[in-house]
Amino acid sequence: MSENKKHILIVEDEILIASQIKMALIKHGFECAGIAINYSSAEAILKTAAVDLVLIDITLSGNKTGLDLAEYLNINYRIPFLFITSYNDKTTLEKIKNLSPSGYINKPINEATLLTTLDIIFNSEKTKETKQILVNIGNSSYNIHLSELLYVEAEHVYIKLRFKTYETIIRCSLTSFLKLLPEKSLIQISRGTAINPAFINKIESSKVIIADKKLKLSKNYSENLKEFM
Repeated sequence: MSENKKHILIVEDEILIASQIKMALIKHGFECAGIAINYSSAEAILKTAAVDLVLIDITLSGNKTGLDLAEYLNINYRIPFLFITSYNDKTTLEKIKNLSPSGYINKPINEATLLTTLDIIFNSEKTKETKQILVNIGNSSYNIHLSELLYVEAEHVYIKLRFKTYETIIRCSLTSFLKLLPEKSLIQISRGTAINPAFINKIESSKVIIADKKLKLSKNYSENLKEFM
């Protein structure tokens, strides 16, 4: 595992199973973001802790199920999730598929299978994040690391590129810049702002939150985010 440990939230109402999963995760080099036995406690942890992936048992304490939690994640967060289930019936599997999880694992849980699946998921995400592209603007060339680029804002005849750890300014229009990138690398959310959908934390009616930054979402551009909502 890399030095940047991944934080995993365990949503499982059988405490013994949850504790066993936690021990396996920590031994493998992951961090446990918390253990939740129901929908509401999972929601509370998601709002207060760093979470990179959620392990979800379909059957939970309370009125809401793991399927409800998965739907909540799809609406409010861009966090991958993995189902843990003892159900293999056609109806349940169809519901699972429609929620677009990163995968599912049958109970009883095989530790090696769980850990290997998690490694595959995170390695796949890492591969996506390493993408960079060379763009030519005027007489200058720029290496744009899409894995680091959070959003772009127009400022008069310039655009400001906000990366994870720094920002830079380029003389170019936002429209022209977007045409130089692969389709859907950035999504325009207003006349002067485009965001990297990989870093969406939350989408609200009039704003998008990325890395704790609240960016205005114009009504005319809300359709652009339809597939991410």
